[in-house]
Amino acid sequence: MRTFMKYSRAFWKTLRLLMRGGKIPEEAHMDYRRWSERTIALVSTVFTTSDKHGMTIERRDTLKARVDGRDVSLETILQAVAYHAKEEYVYLLRHFTDKSLTTIQATNMNDEYALSRFIENTL
Repeated sequence: MRTFMKYSRAFWKTLRLLMRGGKIPEEAHMDYRRWSERTIALVSTVFTTSDKHGMTIERRDTLKARVDGRDVSLETILQAVAYHAKEEYVYLLRHFTDKSLTTIQATNMNDEYALSRFIENTL
């Protein structure tokens, strides 16, 4: 019975939201969703382009940068960026809380920092 009441309340709450012209969560924060999709596409392009030019996964694993006191490979950094865009950002937007956008921004800043450390160390 509790389950029925839970879903019944959710149904009516959603119906009221839509009747008032509100947006369902999937349509909310589309700028972040598009940005996440663009990030996935860019990282995929980096992998494809680097593979075509002879920089394979093995080579990317050997290229290291010191990030927060530990050596991290370029492959690991790029995989982390891709994972955050594919999984974490999508999850945070679907299960939105008052901390979701802050978490996305902080994670993105951390990814940018790791990439910038790699660029600084290789120049």
